[in-house]
Amino acid sequence: MDLSGSFSIILGLLVPILQEPFRQILKRIPGTMDWKIERTNKNLGGRLDEIVEKRMNDRKRSSKDFLSLILNARESKAVSENVFTPEYISAVTYEHLLAGSATTSFTLSSVVYLVAAHPEVEKKLLEEIDGFGSIDHIPTSQDLHDKFPYLDQVIKEAMRIYIVSPLVARETSNEVEIGGYLLPKGTWVWLALGVLAKDPKNFPEPEKFKPERFDPNCEEMKRRHPYAFIPFGIGPRACIGQKFSIQEIKLSLIHLYRKYLFRHSPNMENPLELEYGIVLNFKHGVKLRAIKRTLRSC
Repeated sequence: MDLSGSFSIILGLLVPILQEPFRQILKRIPGTMDWKIERTNKNLGGRLDEIVEKRMNDRKRSSKDFLSLILNARESKAVSENVFTPEYISAVTYEHLLAGSATTSFTLSSVVYLVAAHPEVEKKLLEEIDGFGSIDHIPTSQDLHDKFPYLDQVIKEAMRIYIVSPLVARETSNEVEIGGYLLPKGTWVWLALGVLAKDPKNFPEPEKFKPERFDPNCEEMKRRHPYAFIPFGIGPRACIGQKFSIQEIKLSLIHLYRKYLFRHSPNMENPLELEYGIVLNFKHGVKLRAIKRTLRSC
C-alpha cells in the first residue's frame, strides 16, 4: 500500500511547517503518491493548455459551450483580461472537467444504488417525475430548480452518505488561530467533509437513507448547522461546477427513471467496497438490473 500521500498529510497535521518542503521532495520520487499526482496534473494540464490556446485562436468558435463563454467574455472586456488569464482559464476548465465527469458519474451511481434498495423512496420519486409531464417534455433549467424538490432531497441525501470528496484541503494565507491552535501561514488544513456528513448531532441515524431530512420544512433541517453538509466545499474556493453538476445529475436521473427501474444485481458485493483517492469511487462499480418501464399515457 502506498502511504506516501497519507504521510505528507499526517506530517502537515503534526508539524505544519514541514509539510510543503516534504511534499516538494516526495513529488520528485518516482512511485510516491505525490509524484503520481504531479505527473497526472502535468499531463492533463498540458493537454488543457493546448485546448485553451487552440480555442483562443479560433475566431469562429461557438458561443454556447463553457470554454467559449469564458473566452468571449474576456474578449468583450466584460471581465478584466488580468483576471481571466490563459492560466486561470485552464485551471477553471480543469475543475469544470472534473466536476462534470468522475464526480457526477459517482453521484449518479450512488443515487440509483440507494433508491433501488428503498421502494418507498422510489415510489415518491417516480410520482414526482411522472407528474411533471409526458416523456418528451424536457425540463428547463428553471424547471430543474423549481419543480423537483423531492429529487433534490434524494440527491443531497445520496451525496451525504457517499460524499464524493471526503477530504478537502485549504492553505492558510496568513497566520490564524483555530480552536486554540496557532497555524502558521502556508499550513495545509484538511476538512473532513465525510465526517461532518455523518455527525449524529446534525444527522440523527446517519447511516439511514432518509431524503426527507433535507426537506426545508423538516425540523431536523431547521436545527442543522449550515456548514454540516458542504459536499462542494464553501467560500470563494468552493467548486465552480456546483450548479452545473446538480443540474446534470437531475436531468440524467429524470431521463433514466422515465424509462427504467433499477434493482440490485445478485452479483453485487454487499457492502460495497470503496476506493479512496482525490475523489471517492466504487472499487468494483455498482451492479444493477435495469427494468424497462411500461409506456405512460400522460
